[in-house]
Amino acid sequence: MPVGHQPDYKTFAQACTDLGVNLTPATYESLKQYARLIEEWNKKINLISRQDTARICTYHIIDSIAACRFITTDARCADIGSGAGLPGIPLAIVRPDIKMTLIESIKKKCQFLEMAVTAIGLKNTKVILGRAEALPPLGSDVILSRLTSALDRTLHYCQFHLKPCGLLVLYKSLGWEKELKTSAKILAKYSLRWLRTEPVNLPYTDITRYFVLITK
Repeated sequence: MPVGHQPDYKTFAQACTDLGVNLTPATYESLKQYARLIEEWNKKINLISRQDTARICTYHIIDSIAACRFITTDARCADIGSGAGLPGIPLAIVRPDIKMTLIESIKKKCQFLEMAVTAIGLKNTKVILGRAEALPPLGSDVILSRLTSALDRTLHYCQFHLKPCGLLVLYKSLGWEKELKTSAKILAKYSLRWLRTEPVNLPYTDITRYFVLITK
């Protein structure tokens, strides 16, 4: 697959349908624009692995929007440790009803996020520069964390941004069960409860994403 490969609308729309996401031509163009921005800026700063530039759409974006099914209508969401804006920006593109906050502690990455949000015209998205544990509580309905750090650490800095009965959506790989077991004490400490884990097979890949769902 060549660098910068972007599937055509029909193919990508079918992949999104498989994930329960209705892709319009307008959102498809916005996602393509976002992918081009990542590819361009990735030459200057480390947003994603250089080896991944060929699969921004077919892995990173697809993986991001796979969590769409867990987000209720008009939800206030936060993507903690957003990095290149994954999963927050793709979700904000395909779900204009939600309000998305992207939290990132590295200034250069924040500059990319602000540029991307402005360029794409995402009125439902804002960027915050800072560490999650140093920010005042956000009162989010949904918090998303994609492949950031060990579960116990993630729970520590995410939990006080989640409102009561809110949902923490963690993107995990194989090994999530062991992480969950070793995090039993911290779950109890913060009055968190594991709801379930949903495996999702990602189109275009042989990857199974495990969504660990935790509530407060």
